[in-house]
Amino acid sequence: MTKRSLAAIAFAATLIVAATPAHAQLPTLSDVDNGTSAASTGPLPDWDVALVKPHPAEDRNMSWQMTDDGLSLVNLPLQQMLCSAWDLKPYQIEGLTGWEKSGRFDLTAKVSGDTVAAYKKLNTAQRRQMLQNLLTERFQLKTHLDTRTSTVYNLVVDKSGPKFTPNPLPTPPSEEEAKAHPEKYNTGANMTMGPGMFEGTAVSVRALASQLANAVSKPVIDATGLTGSYDIKLHFRPEDAPADTTSDAPSVFAAVQEQLGLKLVPSKGPVQILVVDAAQKPEAN
Repeated sequence: MTKRSLAAIAFAATLIVAATPAHAQLPTLSDVDNGTSAASTGPLPDWDVALVKPHPAEDRNMSWQMTDDGLSLVNLPLQQMLCSAWDLKPYQIEGLTGWEKSGRFDLTAKVSGDTVAAYKKLNTAQRRQMLQNLLTERFQLKTHLDTRTSTVYNLVVDKSGPKFTPNPLPTPPSEEEAKAHPEKYNTGANMTMGPGMFEGTAVSVRALASQLANAVSKPVIDATGLTGSYDIKLHFRPEDAPADTTSDAPSVFAAVQEQLGLKLVPSKGPVQILVVDAAQKPEAN
């Protein structure tokens, strides 16, 4: 199989541009956000530009881009926007019907120039909160969260040990050095994904676990204790592959163990569900 035949998704952590089929599952904000780990103090910045409009039906490509002053989502369904804002997977969103499932939208959000520094200090949860607020306002959302006990998978290190290579990202000694040599420090993590494949350069195991959750349609919890960045390649037979397929690729469970030296262990745990009680279709603004 080639990456082209898999209609793979390619993106970078600090700049994400993906030309993909409209049904593809893009990464969430938490998969790639490079915000700080500690919460910033003070109120959240306001969006200076916040545009949401329906996307032309004839265009089937999507893009997902993060910038220093905001983000741009092009040709995404409401479900995927909700996944990013609430850090959930599609199977954790309920209540969407009609246009809420089929409609595609463009969203551009930017903070003003004098609040860019404050925005860059936000952690991922705070940036998600800003996106939640924007979606709630523009789609007139009414939602509630429900927690249910369901099957989850713990991603653990197998007895053979990890079979992938550490690839630490270079850390600039100062912001001035980073600006002076962007080619050296603005490399970012890179991932390519599609049905039955995941390849990453300088990616976290958490990002891997997030994409495995898409493959098994259940939450995958990173319990490996591996906190660095790594080069990872994984190829497996998708769960929804046709029954008469001639592929000899292993299941995702076997592939994780054989190719990565990790293991997916089933368990029971709380699973958060976002229920959409009401939404209104935004017009071009």
